[in-house]
Amino acid sequence: MTLCPVKSLKGRVLLVLGLAITLCWAAALSVLLTYTLRGQSSHWDSKLQAIGTKILMAIPSGAKLKPSFSHGLQLRNENMPRDVNLTFQVWTNRKELIVRAPDSPRVPLLPSFNDGFTSASVSGERWRIFSVSDSTGEVSVQVAVRHSVIDQEIRHKIFAMMGLTTLLLTVAGLLTWFAVGKSLRPLTALEAAVRSRRKFDLTPLPVAQLPTEIRPLVESFNHLLDQLDQAMQGERRFIGDAAHELRTPLSALQAQAQVALRAATAADKDAALVKLLAVAERSTRLSDQLLDLARMDAGVHGPQKSLADLSELILHVSQEFDMQAQQQRRAIILALTPCPIECDVDEIGILLRNLLDNALRYTAEGGRVKLSCGYRSDAGQERVCLEVADDGPGVPEAEHEAIFRRFHRVAGNGGRGSGIGLSLVAGIAQLHEAAIETGTGLDGRGFSVRVLFPLPAGAAGSTGVGAMPAQPA
Repeated sequence: MTLCPVKSLKGRVLLVLGLAITLCWAAALSVLLTYTLRGQSSHWDSKLQAIGTKILMAIPSGAKLKPSFSHGLQLRNENMPRDVNLTFQVWTNRKELIVRAPDSPRVPLLPSFNDGFTSASVSGERWRIFSVSDSTGEVSVQVAVRHSVIDQEIRHKIFAMMGLTTLLLTVAGLLTWFAVGKSLRPLTALEAAVRSRRKFDLTPLPVAQLPTEIRPLVESFNHLLDQLDQAMQGERRFIGDAAHELRTPLSALQAQAQVALRAATAADKDAALVKLLAVAERSTRLSDQLLDLARMDAGVHGPQKSLADLSELILHVSQEFDMQAQQQRRAIILALTPCPIECDVDEIGILLRNLLDNALRYTAEGGRVKLSCGYRSDAGQERVCLEVADDGPGVPEAEHEAIFRRFHRVAGNGGRGSGIGLSLVAGIAQLHEAAIETGTGLDGRGFSVRVLFPLPAGAAGSTGVGAMPAQPA
């Protein structure tokens, strides 16, 4: 559980940097304090040792030293500062005080006269003492400094170092704050630019001034905006094309209804009603195709795939068109082999209906439409092949690719189609990872469409039975 959740990126960065600077400040002070305490003590110990040693070495060897308690020589300038914090004593035989500083006590600073350093209280004050004796042990020199002096110097140095460290880290913190603010300033500008945009303005966001770490995220947003823009453009085109396509049958419905109302005889009325029914059927087919196309473009859900036998789906759809084929005097021929595929049954039904409806409408009376399915092997890869072929007038080879674009019509087809059916076929095939091939139809005439589905996982494929040729007939 987060103790102090900060949602702002700038706030998080500054918080982390602030904590890091604080920890560095505390660590630096600890190191400086330890170093200063040890260094200052060593510095004074060195001074005491140097003074004591020089005093001892300055005494002539073999000289007869006698105690002297007279006042020392006076300074020429009484205002000259004196070091009252540093003192010394010279003793002989550890009993007689020969020489001492004016402010030195008359008792030994270190009664034990042990050579080396020690800290002791003399006359109620703490002193740092250094004692040294000559080789015979007869002469001893003791040099001392008040602990208060050492402590005061240590405090002064610690405070100076604390102030310098705090100043440097404060400057570093301010520079960091300025750098973070300046680095995030492009994000603030980007936010303002996005908020000031008009509705449906999906132009890419500027990325030139963004930090390198943020740029991939904004570029992914730009990619999403581009997809949204394409989708919106597609929706606008779809609405415009759909309105255009619906305008013609609706106008025809209105015209045929007016003809039927003005018909003088029952025969004329019946003829007008027959045409009205044909236009209504075309309008129904067009609206169904538009709904299927809109649903597929919306991408509300992906295909709900399950294992199904393609031959059974073809048989079921062909039965739906039997009555229509008989009325139009066209024959539906089936050549089916059991072929299981992974598919969305409803989507494949739409694909089959559009292929069969398209073939029947472009086949003349007495013509044939053949539906077949089987296995086909290309370059060692086996796939399930669905073929719908007719013996109609066919499609020019230059138009084979274009007819799968929505609202495209082949010139000279009499306007019998809406240009939606084959685009639905192409979209559904893509959702099923299937390939589409086109070619000539039956007996070297007409037109054929082949849809090549991948084999379902674990399927054994064909063993020569029900195999289809590699090239369209």
